[in-house]
Amino acid sequence: MKDVEEKRWHLDRFQRAALYWNNLANQQIFEINKQLLAFATIILPLTASIVVIDTIQLREYEITMLIFGWIFLFLSIISGLIQVWIDARYFNYVSNDSSSREWLWSQDKDNNEIKKEVERLGSIKPSSSSIPTLFQGFFVFFGLLIIMLVAVSILINK
Repeated sequence: MKDVEEKRWHLDRFQRAALYWNNLANQQIFEINKQLLAFATIILPLTASIVVIDTIQLREYEITMLIFGWIFLFLSIISGLIQVWIDARYFNYVSNDSSSREWLWSQDKDNNEIKKEVERLGSIKPSSSSIPTLFQGFFVFFGLLIIMLVAVSILINK
């Protein structure tokens, strides 16, 4: 009877783990990433409208700076999409790993044999890479900084 209880405990544990990781996909770094993506995609067209306004005369260096700012914002959007892709792959990996462990514990085998098979799977990576989110934040910050410098330059020279 103890073996059945242990199997049920492991089975329940890995089912909960799979649900937890699926839920985590919609939180934390994903939220930061989503906010930065939204910010960059809103700022990009808003600042692009400066060029078409007839009353604002832009100097050559201001146009160049705006282009660099837009490039940074575009790179931020690309970094955000890369982070979404990395997170989706990571959470798929974790879900598959939990499902594999759940399947092993649902087998009609001796618990010691199952434990050996689970140990062969190794440990799970603790998190996905957040490097693209760091780049995303960097690109948004510097893109916005450059665009704000152009705005200040326009206001000073008005």
